[in-house]
Amino acid sequence: MKLHSWALAALTLASTHAAAATPGELCVQDLRAIPPFLLENDTGARAHLEQKGQAYFDLALATATTAAATAADAKACDAILENYVGMWRKGHLHVKPGSAQDVAKPSPAQPAAPGQPAPSKEPSLQVLSGNTVLLNLPSFHGRYRAAVATLLDTHRAALAARPNWILDVRRNGGGSDSTYAPLLQWISSDETVRLGAEWLSTPANIAGQESVCALLAPGDKACADFAAQAVTQMRSVKPGEYVAQNGTDLVSYARQDTPEPRRPVRVAVLIDRDCASSCEEFLLAARQSFHVKLIGRNSHGALDYSNLRLHALPSGVRQLQYATSRSARLPQLQVDLGGIMPDIYLPPPKEEAARAQEIVRVQRWLEGGTLRPDNI
Repeated sequence: MKLHSWALAALTLASTHAAAATPGELCVQDLRAIPPFLLENDTGARAHLEQKGQAYFDLALATATTAAATAADAKACDAILENYVGMWRKGHLHVKPGSAQDVAKPSPAQPAAPGQPAPSKEPSLQVLSGNTVLLNLPSFHGRYRAAVATLLDTHRAALAARPNWILDVRRNGGGSDSTYAPLLQWISSDETVRLGAEWLSTPANIAGQESVCALLAPGDKACADFAAQAVTQMRSVKPGEYVAQNGTDLVSYARQDTPEPRRPVRVAVLIDRDCASSCEEFLLAARQSFHVKLIGRNSHGALDYSNLRLHALPSGVRQLQYATSRSARLPQLQVDLGGIMPDIYLPPPKEEAARAQEIVRVQRWLEGGTLRPDNI
């Protein structure tokens, strides 16, 4: 691809102003390094350029450059750069302050309301009645993989005895597909159609794969095996080419190796706008079951371009977080446009009490009653 004027300017600026003196100069330096890097390494950037047009991105860069040049400090610059990459894609593309080690730390849970303690991201189970059980799944981060598997195994008898399940994945920002894998043995209707993904092979993306586990999951064998396979696949093609993640067909038809003998009859998955990334991948798998209904609001829409890796920007004080894979669903089935729609829509709750009441309403519905709020 021909380098545009702003790409050439970025290369020149990076070499001549490596030691920028002011926050504004550092900010412009980082800003101008972003577009050429994205076009070479990010799996969505070229598609976004084609969809939105060069004029759109020229204006976005010019506007951001003006703002960056007057940035008073690093925090102001962070906001400007985050807003700029948001012009490319709303999700799975960020500028994060700090070192790679700082950025890799999982975000702490945020309190639902000021003055309240932050909720735990650990999975939990609550028996609601003789017929219904609630599984709270606030995160699919790899650190909770063992906890999810243990929860299902420890409470196997209670789960098998109850025909109705509520899976609450509201505010689940994603993590790793392997974390939710044990759930599919319970809720899948035997065969699941899986659309894979492709890696974009570039030197930066290979380097990102080689370092990702040391940052995100040191000592995690599953992560190390996944990353090693990714590197092998990327090195099997020329730089700039795409390659299937598993090296075979992008579409597969899989059955659970060890399905649970007593699976739930009805499963309601509570979703909202904060269900993103691997949480959305879970929805795509779960909704293929004859027994599952998605209830709530559209998911976030951050799944088409995934497997985020870090790239240090020239200033050394912030990282570009970008995507190294793209889904085989594209362009026919795009999740990022508006998220995944629920089967049954519930209006957004106005306060935490109404949010909690959604579980009561869904339980009542599963047990033969109504989804109608109590005050209607």
